[in-house]
Amino acid sequence: MNIIMAGMDHSMAGIDFRERFSFTKPKQEAICDALKAMEGVRGAVLLSTCNRTEIYLSLDLHKECDPFLKLCRAASFDVIPPRQHYRIRKGREVFWHLCRLACGLESQILGEDQIITQVKEAAALARGCGAVDSYLEVVFRTAITAAKRIKTAVKFSKAENSVALKTLAILRQELAIERPGRVLVIGNGEVGKLVADTLAQNGFEVAMTLRQYKYRDNEIPEGVTAFDYGERYHKLSAFDAVVSATASPHHTLAFEALKDIASLPGIMIDLAVPRDIDLEIGRQRQVKLYDIDTIAKGAIEQSNQLQFQQTEDIIHKYHGDLMKWHHYKERISG
Repeated sequence: MNIIMAGMDHSMAGIDFRERFSFTKPKQEAICDALKAMEGVRGAVLLSTCNRTEIYLSLDLHKECDPFLKLCRAASFDVIPPRQHYRIRKGREVFWHLCRLACGLESQILGEDQIITQVKEAAALARGCGAVDSYLEVVFRTAITAAKRIKTAVKFSKAENSVALKTLAILRQELAIERPGRVLVIGNGEVGKLVADTLAQNGFEVAMTLRQYKYRDNEIPEGVTAFDYGERYHKLSAFDAVVSATASPHHTLAFEALKDIASLPGIMIDLAVPRDIDLEIGRQRQVKLYDIDTIAKGAIEQSNQLQFQQTEDIIHKYHGDLMKWHHYKERISG
């Protein structure tokens, strides 16, 4: 088993750099296909989220490479990131990192719940296009199982442990108004729905945008209204704040489109990578603009040393299971 990975995250590169390495699902599939076709590569999984881009490779025995350079090549990038913007891990360290990542210990917000789903989806996407070999399959399956065990057995401090709660805290602080604040949430994915639901439960008047072709496929949180995404500019001035959380490769709020709108929400929170809200809006209008790095800054608690040790013990156990499988596979194959 020769597993290697390279990863770029919020601790190594700012959002300006990370958003260049944020890929749509079709692009991820194309990259996995290209990686699998490279000499010496047996399997590949690409994880692309708002806070990180990671590439996991299963290689021929004794083969070595820089996975991030292969990723750039597979994505047809001309620019290669400086080495300080990503980290390479090999062997045991890959599994340890993947377990900690999947249970939320490597996130900007400690223990956040979305990452384990994102890890599962990354493995499923690579599996769907035939890019996963048996080694990566078992590594990811075992790490996800370990992460589930950690999340049920280890109780970390839950103070401000989600993007939704951080967003709520900022809006409570910024919107010093007597009436309930009116908030528009652009985006009806998991993060958008979680934010909308959290705000509605805490007394905000919340509206969400929905893509017309997705109306029948979405559940709107209780107490939240919805309107078509195409109407967002016409309705914008009715809100005190905007939160945008989509996977769109384009701006959901563009500076040029806002030029003729006299009154804008004073607070805009951009939870997307690449960014949803044009930076010029924050520079040239009376708008306070937050991004995902600002939202999550300082959210990781440092008072969980016992829990960290419990986590290490669980990972150690599952790593032992993985190595037993590996030794068995090596024996029966030859």
